[in-house]
Amino acid sequence: MTITLNIHNEQLFDKILWLLNRFKNDGLEIITSKKEQDKSTPTLTQNGLDLSSFSGMWKEREISQESIREKAWK
Repeated sequence: MTITLNIHNEQLFDKILWLLNRFKNDGLEIITSKKEQDKSTPTLTQNGLDLSSFSGMWKEREISQESIREKAWK
């Protein structure tokens, strides 16, 4: 059985998705869920987060593991 929902209210979308996630252990499978309005928000896929949404996120910044560690210990 399949159900398709089109929800225009973001808060309602988040609440319904939260509720549906509680039934995963009972056999519910969420095939896909995405927020159409905000393309920069990573979408949930069958295997977790869609990491391609983060592509180019830091392209204008000079970031290294060392600089992150330095800031983390301050």
